Amino acid sequence: MDRKISFALALTALSLAACGKEATGQVAAVVNGEEITLQEINAELGSTPIPDGVDKKVVQQAALQRIVERRLLAQAARDDELDKTPDYLLRERQLRDALLVQLMGQRAERALKVPGQQEIDKYIADNPAVFGSRKVLMIDRIQFALPKSVDQLKSLEDDHSMDAVAARLSQMGIEFRRDNTQVDSAALGQQRLQQIQALPAGEPFVIPENGVVTVGVITGERAEPVSPANARPMAVQAIRNKQLAETLQQRLKQSRTAAEIQYQPGFAPPAGKSSGDAAKK
Repeated sequence: MDRKISFALALTALSLAACGKEATGQVAAVVNGEEITLQEINAELGSTPIPDGVDKKVVQQAALQRIVERRLLAQAARDDELDKTPDYLLRERQLRDALLVQLMGQRAERALKVPGQQEIDKYIADNPAVFGSRKVLMIDRIQFALPKSVDQLKSLEDDHSMDAVAARLSQMGIEFRRDNTQVDSAALGQQRLQQIQALPAGEPFVIPENGVVTVGVITGERAEPVSPANARPMAVQAIRNKQLAETLQQRLKQSRTAAEIQYQPGFAPPAGKSSGDAAKK
């Protein structure tokens, strides 16, 4: 058979297959040959509760129309060949990676054991800064970008006041921002708060984290304890979050050990890993 005829017949078969799709059963609609399923509608609605007295079918129809409109615009974008642009390919990879990590986290979370009463009580007792002794701290704060050489932070060891730190940074030519802010002790965590409170009165603490260095001094506080009724569910969630983080970190460690990673010169991570813990001296 002539190759041109064979190719034409193949295209015709594909066209007929697309036309043969019907909006029936689990398929709520077909848009230019692309099916939209009931599962997609449920995913569109997510966990949003349907108010009492509202017809579920009406809500589903509205969700379906949103999907149809989005699908039509996406098809139009493909017609314009936007799916072949470098920007699309980059964003597609980012979204795909983020989705896979999210799904991995959700599966790992479902496998976590439910913490027992003794474990919950111990967690609450071990973390008073998060529960019964929770406070809102007033902070005199300086923030600046983490220097390329972390050794530069050592020069702050001789500075024992916020004004001295500001003067030192200005002398080093490091741009910084100084302001007054409020920080929840629960956000700091028990260990970090204890490290800060162990410093002499007025002594600045230093926290390098996520590429930003925070230097601060506590200037005041007010008590904001968590009620016993709210403490237990908060503790359960905190324990599960910790378990999930440990699970994902273990999986990351395994993947990193097995992986072959090559860096262009200048892009490799530093040999020393900066800590996110509060530190001074």
